[in-house]
Amino acid sequence: MNHNGSERPRGLLAPLTLWITTLVIWLPWLGNVPLRDWDEGIVATVARATSQQTGLSWLLALKDAGEPYLNKPPGLHWLIGTSIQTWGEGEGVVRAVPALVSTLAVPLLVLLRRELSRDQSGERSALAAGLVLMTLLPMARHGRLAMLDGSLVSCSLMLWLGWLGSRRQSRWAVLAGLGGTGVLLLKPPALIGFTAIIVMITVLEKLSQQHLSQSKPSQQHNIPFRRRIGWLVLGTTPGLVWHLWHGWWRGLDALVMWGGQGLSRVTSVVEGNQGGWLVPITEVLEGGWPWLLLLPAGLRWAWHHRHERAGLWELGLLVGSAALVLPLRTQLPWYSHLLWPSIALLCGEGLSQLLVSGKPRWVPSIWTGLGAGLLLAGSMALLGITDAVPAASVLSAGAGLLMGGLWMRAPIKTRRCRGLLLLVVGWSMALLSLWHSRLWLWELNETWDPRPIAAVIRKLPAEDPVVLQGPTRPSLGWYAGRPLRRLQSERPAERHWLITRKSPASCRQQPMTINGDWQLWLCPAVPTSTQ
Repeated sequence: MNHNGSERPRGLLAPLTLWITTLVIWLPWLGNVPLRDWDEGIVATVARATSQQTGLSWLLALKDAGEPYLNKPPGLHWLIGTSIQTWGEGEGVVRAVPALVSTLAVPLLVLLRRELSRDQSGERSALAAGLVLMTLLPMARHGRLAMLDGSLVSCSLMLWLGWLGSRRQSRWAVLAGLGGTGVLLLKPPALIGFTAIIVMITVLEKLSQQHLSQSKPSQQHNIPFRRRIGWLVLGTTPGLVWHLWHGWWRGLDALVMWGGQGLSRVTSVVEGNQGGWLVPITEVLEGGWPWLLLLPAGLRWAWHHRHERAGLWELGLLVGSAALVLPLRTQLPWYSHLLWPSIALLCGEGLSQLLVSGKPRWVPSIWTGLGAGLLLAGSMALLGITDAVPAASVLSAGAGLLMGGLWMRAPIKTRRCRGLLLLVVGWSMALLSLWHSRLWLWELNETWDPRPIAAVIRKLPAEDPVVLQGPTRPSLGWYAGRPLRRLQSERPAERHWLITRKSPASCRQQPMTINGDWQLWLCPAVPTSTQ
């Protein structure tokens, strides 16, 4: 393959085009639903409080009450806080930066797969993997939220891509180091796992060295290992310096993000979030459509090519990512986010085979049947027979699957490629329709909207205490613009405002009309008894 400078723009065109397309699909209507608890409420609150600090104090994360925030480093909080200071506190502003960073995972995955085998087949698989990752509902939905997980995936891909590229040019290791810095400023313990994956795959490569295809052995093995490590350390320096600074100022408390909020999730259940390995497996089975049908073909391809770099890395990334997620005793649905890049790589191999050979033939057939079923469900929703599904989103997905599946069953390769285009367009329109419908953050249906009560609290004098009776709602404090106290066993003795779904004695409900059971009450001071 010719690697002169004239081909370099063409090499960047495909990942750049996919990235722009990802921006178009992922970013619309970020602000049409309120922030979700706990994750988004905490991230937004910490970002605002941290960005309001002056001098070097902004380097240390704070809670809304001015207390140290020790759970996570403030890497993403700095960016969100800057956005808030510049454009305001709207939901779209809070989510914009995390969503933008999350979209980088798509071009990074394309470049990573291209690095595994720099030939025409590798290019085709890279584009297929990018399309899969771009249109996965969980990847897009969680990437749109003000959370750390989408950015963590992008940083992990940057780490792996940079290390792979450093085999050809040592300076690529700087990219790996910058990815490591990103991980250190998001979820530091994850860097141990991501590095272990690289070590594991490298050891397997050494064991299979006689079988590995080496297109450019002189470039891949003549670069001194120490030089690559040097560039790696250079890129990792900002993250390491911050942790040293954090440790200097906060002492042993700085270890909380490594232990209590990090490694302890492997050995114990934190805040009752349990479920074991079934939680991420269920998330994958529910959210991997329509591409999950291609996973068996991708696994078969990777196993057949396990002694080649592409197959070895794809299997290694899947096994390594699963080893980081499945053993966790503390499980939350978005922990499975780390699994999607490796799944997309393998599904991309299956999709590439389908485009070239038309096999496995049963996959387009199932897509066609699934599309017909979705069209029926969407038509029923459109006619008002059922409101269980968003009609426009389901109709778009059904049309894409039906037409795409029919065309991809064709014996001619060009028709199969057009079928893929129809499927991707239909599924992308379904995602956009879902964002527009405001149903994309369905967890909000499980609790009450904090914004009406928060709007009332914002008008109260700053010195008036506001107490919440019930589960903590970080988003309520965010919208109210002040920290809220949790009600202990007894109500405070001083005059205070109480948020509760009960009817407290001697308190007066505010006359504002607020939907739902939760209301704001004004409670007088309790007179002190004298004997």
